[in-house]
Amino acid sequence: MKFLKKLSIVVVALIAIYVILAFIGPSNYKLERSIKIGSAIENVYNQTSIYANWADWSPWAKADPEAQYTIEKDDQTIGSSLGWKGELSGTGSMTTSEITANEKFMYKLVFTEPWYMAMTSNGGFTYKQDGDSVILSWFDEGDFGFMSRPMMLFMSMEEQIGPQFEMGLSAIKEICENMPDPGPEVEIVEMEVEAQAMFYVEESSELNSEVIGGKIGAAYGEIGGLLAANGIEMVGMPITITNSFSMKEMSWVFDCALRVESTDGVELTGRVKTGTTYAGKVVRGTHVGSYEESVATYNAISKYMEEKGLTQEGRSWEEYIDDPEVVAPEELRTYIYFPVK
Repeated sequence: MKFLKKLSIVVVALIAIYVILAFIGPSNYKLERSIKIGSAIENVYNQTSIYANWADWSPWAKADPEAQYTIEKDDQTIGSSLGWKGELSGTGSMTTSEITANEKFMYKLVFTEPWYMAMTSNGGFTYKQDGDSVILSWFDEGDFGFMSRPMMLFMSMEEQIGPQFEMGLSAIKEICENMPDPGPEVEIVEMEVEAQAMFYVEESSELNSEVIGGKIGAAYGEIGGLLAANGIEMVGMPITITNSFSMKEMSWVFDCALRVESTDGVELTGRVKTGTTYAGKVVRGTHVGSYEESVATYNAISKYMEEKGLTQEGRSWEEYIDDPEVVAPEELRTYIYFPVK
């Protein structure tokens, strides 16, 4: 009985000491690590804000390969989540709490098991463009559960988690720097356009920039001569409307057009015809660069339409905003329109 009494006194004393240590132990923490990555900011953002990608670089996933993961609504929106259960990584979940494309990705982290790891924290990534590179910063800050605070007197989160963050960031850097460059971002908008009167010339050409340029120049010259003879001013910038395009046959059939207030009462000459432009909903992409490099912009518009569930309704056209005789090729702006429904 004396032994049990002494044992109980010792147990009570230890509990009391533990509780006292819980009161004086640290209640929270914050740590942050950063790395410079030579890759497009979109690559870095997608690698870190899509939970399915974490398995490729997460140090905890590598340390506990038998852990089981559950991903819900992995669409880069608030509420997307990643849950896990593993022998080494315990049980917990991460839920997206705030997100802005290519700027920040924030999450709420909850550990539920084992009991001594029970805690919540808030963390995330920030992305900052630095020339051709991206500064990726990863931070986490949280509260320690009351009963885990005594252990924190003998443990450093900087020493425990800091190296893991550094390993993860290094892995992200390696992955992103080996990704292909997605090319310049294309500005794409959905809008409504109104019908406009136009004079146009039907043309066709092989896919040769010099031949195309010569035919477009001649067509605009012919239309421009008609406008000048009749004292008519064009509205907006010149456009070309695609009737057919074939990479297999290396050919492009198109209309060169100048828009005007009205074509009424004008006696047509040569190849010039009259018509009206499309009216309705369109997707417009802005291509910046030489005309020969516009394929990337066309691909970006096609991808956008596919993702939005839009289908082409009618002929696409290009509107030439800048004069190539004045503006450098790499700065030329071209609006590319696709009628959609």
